[in-house]
Amino acid sequence: ARDLPAAAAAAEWLDAAAGDSVARLRAAREAARAFVDARASWTEVPADLMRQMSNALASTAASRGDVGWLDDEAAGTTIDGESAFEEALEGVLARPGSVLATGAEYFYLLVPGLFGSYYPRYYADVEQAFRDRGAQCRISRLVDGEGAVVTNAKALAREIEDIHAETGKRVVIIGHSKGGVDGGAALALHDDRLRKLVRGLIAVQSPFGGSPIATDLLSAPLADPVASLLEILVSAPKGDGARLLEPICDLTYRERRAFLAAHPIPSHYPVVSFATATKSAAAGLFPSARYIDNRYGEPSDGLVCVRDAQIPRAVCVNVKFENDHADCVFPSRHPSDMVDAHARAQAENLALRQRLGLCDSPRRGPPLPPPVGVSVVAAQRALADALPERLKSSPASVDYHEALVGVLLARPGP
Repeated sequence: ARDLPAAAAAAEWLDAAAGDSVARLRAAREAARAFVDARASWTEVPADLMRQMSNALASTAASRGDVGWLDDEAAGTTIDGESAFEEALEGVLARPGSVLATGAEYFYLLVPGLFGSYYPRYYADVEQAFRDRGAQCRISRLVDGEGAVVTNAKALAREIEDIHAETGKRVVIIGHSKGGVDGGAALALHDDRLRKLVRGLIAVQSPFGGSPIATDLLSAPLADPVASLLEILVSAPKGDGARLLEPICDLTYRERRAFLAAHPIPSHYPVVSFATATKSAAAGLFPSARYIDNRYGEPSDGLVCVRDAQIPRAVCVNVKFENDHADCVFPSRHPSDMVDAHARAQAENLALRQRLGLCDSPRRGPPLPPPVGVSVVAAQRALADALPERLKSSPASVDYHEALVGVLLARPGP
């Protein structure tokens, strides 16, 4: 009952924004309900914990001096890929599947990002569309959304070897967010195993240099409260928050500087990076994008700054169209069995990782996905349906993913 005022206020605002269309009004109401459901996950969070985090965030600037460091180091080594991308995208829009047809000799492995296992149908739209367009493609089964970079790199190396053994094809790694970081780590740490098996890496919105959100959240006064918050939000056992912090820590500027200094991506692999920024107040991640802009003056997709997604010696595609960090991977439709199907897949993947010894530690807690992940996916899609103008001029995720494949395949491979 205490959520009714919040639901009414959210619905009123979204109704006004959506206009008179029946479909848009329905989507606005669905978005309001989804936001209330997501908010319900926070009701168990102690008020003093939230105050502690809010006060610490208000005073921290832990990322100052680090944002864009890799872009500065990469200067002179990168290739501006905007024109090549636009040309490839034009071809894809005219003939969907045309690029994938030329790359039929490759297998496309989609690698979800941090806590990707929490979100039903993460990357499923791209997977299905690639298959419909004739490509062999799947979402990684061995990468752990809660896993550290080094562990996931080992898992990817094993999965790529298995794919090549099954299909005889070389693999194109397409990693979103931390998935791109994990993919780069696999190439760096397991080059001897992968050199003849991998065609290249596409890193989509990946924080190769680090993330200000990860860095600020794990700054000294915030690490313990964030661990406690994660335990509550995903119903993890008491004390498990420290384990959940490990993959976030991997994305801090300090950790990324150290890792890349020791393990750069070997130069014989072609790499394409892709970065977006959101400026729309209708974006689900606009609050975090505004935080980054206000605190550091940097454009971002809400989690990753454009300058932190640049990779040395890569073809860098920095687009001008609107997309936040979730737009390219969250689903456009929600089948009735979405949550159950996701839970079954995650249980199977976890059992497979455990059997192969590819888990950081035994996972405790309830099955995935947590309710908060389901609510976030629902809210993002309902908001996009209620306010479609935000993405009206943006190409569909599957189309620009195929265009990025075209940019990659135009580069010589190992």
